[in-house]
Amino acid sequence: MLSTYDTDGSAAGAGVALLFALVFSTAYIGLIAAVYVVSSWFLSKIFVKAGEPAWKAWVPVYNSWVFLELGGFAGWWVFVSLLPLVGIAASVVMCIAAYNIGLRFAKTGTWVVLFIFLPLVWWGILGFNRSVWSPHPRAGIVVAPEWAKPTSPVLRYIPQAPVR
Repeated sequence: MLSTYDTDGSAAGAGVALLFALVFSTAYIGLIAAVYVVSSWFLSKIFVKAGEPAWKAWVPVYNSWVFLELGGFAGWWVFVSLLPLVGIAASVVMCIAAYNIGLRFAKTGTWVVLFIFLPLVWWGILGFNRSVWSPHPRAGIVVAPEWAKPTSPVLRYIPQAPVR
């Protein structure tokens, strides 16, 4: 039979394990909160550059909704990302939206690789560098299919296929 008692009959081992779990779970929750605050702050800077209110970056699901709409896709893809297996497609849509947003900030297409691996760094660079939001980027915007385009007036410019 398994026991939580040490060989001398005390429960010191169980107390140490409980203290260990409490300390590390508190540190983990603090780390998650810090990442949330930093990412929301960076997103708020991007939203302000794009002409959106900064408060939208602080609402947990709504910030992804607005991010997708700024990238030219419907915000409801946020809910698709919650479904198993289908969420992979929503992640691809999020990366395409990041690509479109990067083009509007005059970044090359290779910047999306940074978003894929380190989105927090990508948001920080776009939020604090001197790049300016351009509702009409030169070329390269990926046009969403008609059923995946945003329907709300959040997006000031719906991307069109480049004219050649």
